[in-house]
Amino acid sequence: MKKQTMSEAQQHLMHLQVPPGIETLNRFAAGFQQFTILEAAMDLGIFAFLAEHGPCERKEIAEGCGILGMLLRPLLSCLEDMGLLLQDNDFYSNSSIAEDFLLTTSPLYQGEWLHNIRQHSHWTDLVTALQRTEPKKSGTGGNGPTASFIDGLGQRAVRGELQAVVEKIADWEGFASARKMLDIGGGHGLYSIALCQENHALQATILDRPNVLEVTARNIENFHLEGRCSLMEGDICAGNFGQGYDIVLISHLLYKFRKNLEPIFAMVRQCLNPGGLLVTNHWFCAKGCVPEKDSVTELAKALQSFGHPLCHEEEFHKLLAANGMNPLAMQIVPTHFGPSRLIMAVRTDDKKGVQEQPQSCSCCC
Repeated sequence: MKKQTMSEAQQHLMHLQVPPGIETLNRFAAGFQQFTILEAAMDLGIFAFLAEHGPCERKEIAEGCGILGMLLRPLLSCLEDMGLLLQDNDFYSNSSIAEDFLLTTSPLYQGEWLHNIRQHSHWTDLVTALQRTEPKKSGTGGNGPTASFIDGLGQRAVRGELQAVVEKIADWEGFASARKMLDIGGGHGLYSIALCQENHALQATILDRPNVLEVTARNIENFHLEGRCSLMEGDICAGNFGQGYDIVLISHLLYKFRKNLEPIFAMVRQCLNPGGLLVTNHWFCAKGCVPEKDSVTELAKALQSFGHPLCHEEEFHKLLAANGMNPLAMQIVPTHFGPSRLIMAVRTDDKKGVQEQPQSCSCCC
């Protein structure tokens, strides 16, 4: 006689034992719920309302933001527990976190980045992203990346990555005399804007697709740099970007070209003046191919670069040297996804000839 399995046998619910671990699932659900509360509070304009009107009682917030009164108390309590609101004698106000990161008037505003986690990222359909055989253009609408997605990239950059990259470039001995730069795939344009702020004689050209450049133009106008930052329609595959640049910047763009970087470096060399600087900012496979950040962040980075960081900076340096560019010291740059490698190379007159392309890592390619 066949013995019944546990799933086939009738179970007495009163004696059903719950094993340890259910609180782990509760924690996952709570994290999702807190993120949803944050999104709703931004969409309802709670933080903006309090910034405009100052500390308010619940009734004022309910009327000003159009929230049902009986639901407002627990909502405000959640936001207080999350560290986004402060309460003092029945009056609510924004915390410093909300003021720094959730108000559009703040230079560190992160609202579009937060919205894009749900609306324009791989996380919206993770199953499809994990089964995809070709990289998806992140944050795309029908005609390419949306304005919100590009804004989100800029908001993520100013959390420390942009500052570190610009500081390293500004420390280069030739920066003060640089007069012309090219930002390939510059997107939001904030790197070029920041560099022009540091060198008042610098003129920047930002290369990207037409719909992306609409966001770039807005940012240039916001920083009053219309006379020094110009736009060029195209992409890195187009090839002819002119000549006479003192600086060429490429940030987080080379992943899909990682097996054929030589033509790109050859093109960049033609763009640069002798002694000019190529700056690349990318994630590389760490030694031993070990994760450099927590596992969720590592997955997010893999999704962002289609699972493929560039493979080992030593090979990258060799390829630069083979194309007539002398690599300077590599710098570590903090990013949202963990350490990035900032590699700067100066154009020389010594082109050694093309070497083999960097070898792929078996664990990540």
